[in-house]
Amino acid sequence: MVKTLDFKDMAKNIQKLLNEITKENNLYIVKSNDQNIAVLLSYNDYQSFTESAARRDQAKKRFFEMVDKVHQRTQDVPVEEIEDVVNEAVSAAKKEELKEMDSQL
Repeated sequence: MVKTLDFKDMAKNIQKLLNEITKENNLYIVKSNDQNIAVLLSYNDYQSFTESAARRDQAKKRFFEMVDKVHQRTQDVPVEEIEDVVNEAVSAAKKEELKEMDSQL
């Protein structure tokens, strides 16, 4: 559960906050002067977040590496030819998706 907390109230309730964060998996958004300034979350949630961010960064890096490879391999192919192949692939994927949707009904 996500809760909000004013910065001024943090010190008064630190033990309760830590208990709620670690045992009840609550997450707190800390505010000061009606501005969000921090997030309090359990260490396990923090680890999950950083691992997800690392996986996302790796996927992004692999994606752009593939884009570079495709660009290198197709630099001599006319744009119109690439567009035709892409349009055919998209059309085939849409038809396949419609078949799957129909079979689930």
